[in-house]
Amino acid sequence: MNIAVVGGGLAGLAVALGCEQDGHDVSLFEASDALGGRMKTLHVNGHPLDAGFHVLHTAYPSLARWMDVGALGGKPMDACTMTIQPSTGKRRVLGDALHAPRYLFPTLRSVGVRDGLRFLRWRLGTSGRDLERSMDAPTPTIKQGLKQRNFSASTRRVLEPLFAGITLDPSLSERMAFANFAWGAMSHGEMIVPYGGIAAVPNQLASRLKTTTVHLNTRVENVTATTVDANGETMPFDRVVLAVPQHVAQEVFSPLDGTHKPVERLTSTVAFVTKTPPYSEGRLLLNEEWGQHGNDVLHVHLPTNVHPHPAGEHWVVATLVGAPATSPDVESVRHELRKWFGESVSNWKHLATTTVRYALPHIDPTHHERFMSEIEIEGVLLAGDHRAHPSVQGTLRSAERILEHLKIPIPKEV
Repeated sequence: MNIAVVGGGLAGLAVALGCEQDGHDVSLFEASDALGGRMKTLHVNGHPLDAGFHVLHTAYPSLARWMDVGALGGKPMDACTMTIQPSTGKRRVLGDALHAPRYLFPTLRSVGVRDGLRFLRWRLGTSGRDLERSMDAPTPTIKQGLKQRNFSASTRRVLEPLFAGITLDPSLSERMAFANFAWGAMSHGEMIVPYGGIAAVPNQLASRLKTTTVHLNTRVENVTATTVDANGETMPFDRVVLAVPQHVAQEVFSPLDGTHKPVERLTSTVAFVTKTPPYSEGRLLLNEEWGQHGNDVLHVHLPTNVHPHPAGEHWVVATLVGAPATSPDVESVRHELRKWFGESVSNWKHLATTTVRYALPHIDPTHHERFMSEIEIEGVLLAGDHRAHPSVQGTLRSAERILEHLKIPIPKEV
């Protein structure tokens, strides 16, 4: 078959690779000047800096089917989250005691025995074999679900910003099923940071393409079951796969589902350089007062604590989501971080600011299946995280679903 794949992100690359290795002729169309989609990495001062905060969960079953994870040179984040109350400077540590027993007593000191048992019950309720099983039944929103688990208000001050960061949804209107999935992924594997940044993931898939014709800087105006319109030309194909972000799919292909309308999930990062790091571990520092007046920074991480900078620099990256991420002001972020780390922040040098629009899709909270019901609409095959759930696992599973529908085997990993 002659197959068109529109979109050069992770889903499009996976579909293209599967089709190519099964002997089909593939044309891959990408609107930007590079493959990889939203998994972007900048290179600043000789070191990678991701656009947005990214980690890769080794527990994702699809990851092992597609990637040589070892070749990514990933190093794990610490198996805990550290929190801060900027108004008092008080910090807490919350870790997975089954995954990292050394965090048992610090976690119990942070949340108490009752919430510690609630964490354990939640942890034991996850499945390493089937991370996505929670998607099979209706659940409330994350906001409602955390209350239903009876976590104290003090513990919800940690969990709510944690999941706001995972979903990029300040309202926490994503379904609780996804929080259960994410909790399981954190519980049954490691969160690694690839050596070359998150772009190393799609780059590995792209490097395996041999015969696919790649059209960069090519914006597709319209698709049908057998045609692609681009650059003023209508090109014929046997099958067409639309593997673009949710809002782009809605623009290019109007019959897309009406119930899952795109909502902009916006995130920005503001990165600074300092000679002395504010902490030395490879972990998140989460803001317990996030959302209150003057608390726009959701969390901070130091990528150079995971992969040290060759010149010995230390990078501090502050993440914002929602409205504050629309046009982040460097000096406002610096002023806020002075409450976290003291006056030394005044001497930090601004390194870079990144903004990712429509970084994740919107899945209606009443949806209770692993996938959208349609594999194709009007003959156009649909792939991407908005066809499943907002994760690398959801993205790759959506690609696998297309291949299964076409009776094409999943390629063997390198």
